[in-house]
Amino acid sequence: MRHGFTIVELLVAIVILTIGMLALAGTAGLVATHVGDGKQLTSAAHEARTVIDSLGTLACDRITSGTSTRGGIVLSWTASRDSTAATVDVLAGWQLRRRQRRDADQVVVPCTRP
Repeated sequence: MRHGFTIVELLVAIVILTIGMLALAGTAGLVATHVGDGKQLTSAAHEARTVIDSLGTLACDRITSGTSTRGGIVLSWTASRDSTAATVDVLAGWQLRRRQRRDADQVVVPCTRP
């Protein structure tokens, strides 16, 4: 009896290895897309936070609604006031590789400062 593999066993092993390598190559493209989208998500969150922080430093009667475009990210905010606080709703919209994305944040700025 000879020791070793038959040609059929080698062919099956090569087919299985090829399928695994193709699956890894397909997944690599998907991962790269998600990494790029993650960068856009981080940038949009940073820009929205910048608007929220800058509005939070203003006196209540100076907070107004507005829009801005920064780095392909469209920001719009709506301010509403009552006697105790100003509420600011911030919408951030941007284009990902496959679709449009919009996120909303809200901040309440007290009108009375200590």
